[in-house]
Amino acid sequence: MHGMKSIMRFGAVAALVAAGILLAGCAATFNHAYDPAASYEGLKSYGWAEGNAGLAQDIVAKNVRYHADRVLEKKGFRRTSENPDLLVSVQYENEIGINEYGYRLRMLTLVIQKADGRQAIWRGTATGSISADAASGDLRSAIEGILAKFPPTK
Repeated sequence: MHGMKSIMRFGAVAALVAAGILLAGCAATFNHAYDPAASYEGLKSYGWAEGNAGLAQDIVAKNVRYHADRVLEKKGFRRTSENPDLLVSVQYENEIGINEYGYRLRMLTLVIQKADGRQAIWRGTATGSISADAASGDLRSAIEGILAKFPPTK
């Protein structure tokens, strides 16, 4: 009986290690860039930049906006359409093809610019295989990782 418990325990540990390796292979990598001369003082509101073709009808962009709104709100930023301090734009690349589980992204980028001069001051990117399905936690995690270092601390 003692031998059977050891075998079951070993099997459970092996399954956890295998799952960890599998999940690590799908993890996104994050990169951030910003203008070190830009001041973030007094910047408290943001809006979503227009001009991306088909953005209003794009379900992936809508899901990105939904999750990013929650992260930015927690950071003290307020979304507004009336004279925002910042504009945020969404850029992404799909993996080639669509699988049965929905869209997968190979890269997701958020660009933040000052609204007054449209000068880009910050950019964050997640690269990897990111599920863009609304039910998946991948997209939320990618956005949280992208915005983790916004605004930058100098």
